[in-house]
Amino acid sequence: MKDIRWPRVLCGALGSALLLMTACAAPPAPQPATQQQVTTQPDTPAAPPAQEPAATSAPAPATARVVVLENFLADIAQNVAGDRLTVQALIPAGIDPHGYQPTPRDVAAVVDSDLLIVNGADLVPTLEDLLKSAGGARAVVEASAGLTSREAREGEEAVMSPEERAEALCAQAPDHAHAEAVEAAADVAAAPLLGEAHDHEEDVKEGGHEHAKEGDHDHEKEGEHQHMHSLERFEVILPAQGATFAGFVRLEVAETGDYLLALPQGQFAVTPAGQSEPVEVEETFDLDCAGLTRAAQMELQAGEYVLALSEWTQAEAFVVFGPAGAHHHHDHGDPHFWLDPTLVVTYVENIRDALSQADPAGAATYAANAEAYIALLKELDAWIAEEVAQIPPDQRKLVTNHESFGYFADRYGFQVIGTVVPNISPMAQPSAQQLARLADRVKEAGVKAIFLETGANPKLAEQLAQETGIRVVTELYSHSITDAGGPAPSYIDMMRYNTRAIVEALRP
Repeated sequence: MKDIRWPRVLCGALGSALLLMTACAAPPAPQPATQQQVTTQPDTPAAPPAQEPAATSAPAPATARVVVLENFLADIAQNVAGDRLTVQALIPAGIDPHGYQPTPRDVAAVVDSDLLIVNGADLVPTLEDLLKSAGGARAVVEASAGLTSREAREGEEAVMSPEERAEALCAQAPDHAHAEAVEAAADVAAAPLLGEAHDHEEDVKEGGHEHAKEGDHDHEKEGEHQHMHSLERFEVILPAQGATFAGFVRLEVAETGDYLLALPQGQFAVTPAGQSEPVEVEETFDLDCAGLTRAAQMELQAGEYVLALSEWTQAEAFVVFGPAGAHHHHDHGDPHFWLDPTLVVTYVENIRDALSQADPAGAATYAANAEAYIALLKELDAWIAEEVAQIPPDQRKLVTNHESFGYFADRYGFQVIGTVVPNISPMAQPSAQQLARLADRVKEAGVKAIFLETGANPKLAEQLAQETGIRVVTELYSHSITDAGGPAPSYIDMMRYNTRAIVEALRP
């Protein structure tokens, strides 16, 4: 069944398997979030979740069961809920939502919930899989509903050049040894599905964390097709067609977005199943790696496609196919709204409305709590602006490991110069040429520091710092709060901690 989406609410869709896988100007006027429900039924019942009350919770007279995906968002939601109900966070402290892998316990918590609150804007790529596996009836509300994604400002290096994209693709393209062999068909009707027999194994570790490696994952049933969430290499065996070789295979696209197809030779066309017009190629660039000579990028909607290969000089056709951006490419724009506290006001309003619909008797409480927390956000915004004022405007320049501080930069007058890791993939390693180009930009702009988020590998940043003479600032808490004993146990603490670190590194 096709996933059902509303402008401000996502709802669960039928599914049978948990797929484990692996930038603002003044804020727009927020609109009230609405809720919809869809009832679905999972294939197998999940056990009730173990309750893990938040530290600030008190006995809850409300019966609504509220689960929040991201932990920083759970803290915001708990401030709105107050003592009336307890909010349960799914993603543990220290885990980057980009790489979150749901566990059976997480699925069970969603199964048992009445309301699921998420950041939205494609922050967590595995959300759809989580909803499909959970089934059931609940409202799923996006806290960022009503906000418009930022666009890169002039001077930002947010978009990779074709050369950089080619280098990053080559860095992550699988080699021949990892190619799955598939025999193409001479006619469309008999075309096999790429990846149908592929036993796709995911590395469960993300940035040194092992949340997804809890030993109780429910992997897909043996023999089931696993959707591709990274670049995969295939050896397509083409039947002879005169003096050349040609054939058809099918591609299954699980999520709408930009996809890459890389080949060593021949001609190709990607056509939606049952249609005759091929998909338009948005961009092509040359390659010289792993036997590949060119790549094409195209936007594909979720669904099935036919890949036609023709005019090959040999039967073995090695092709690479998969998402162009892995989990750092966001089809809905930059989702990191929360790094501008004035935008979090919209979060609070949406959460207030969602809780009031789930628990009408508590509406007055949620309204009062929301008003009080919005006042704290305004105080936080004023405090950050006062702190940032210590940095001369011409020195407010940011280099980070991940494109996440765009909204913070827009709000407080910073310029984003670049990022250490190419955004084509969180697992990609920049080439020597890419690091050299970033080093040139850093020197030209007079950047004083590189900022790394918690969990990021510091080696590349340290290499860049050594080449440019600037310092490395580690452990910014941008995607996760800490536990109660850490330096950033709440959203407001997180923002204060990051601001202090940035100001200390950049002020004269």
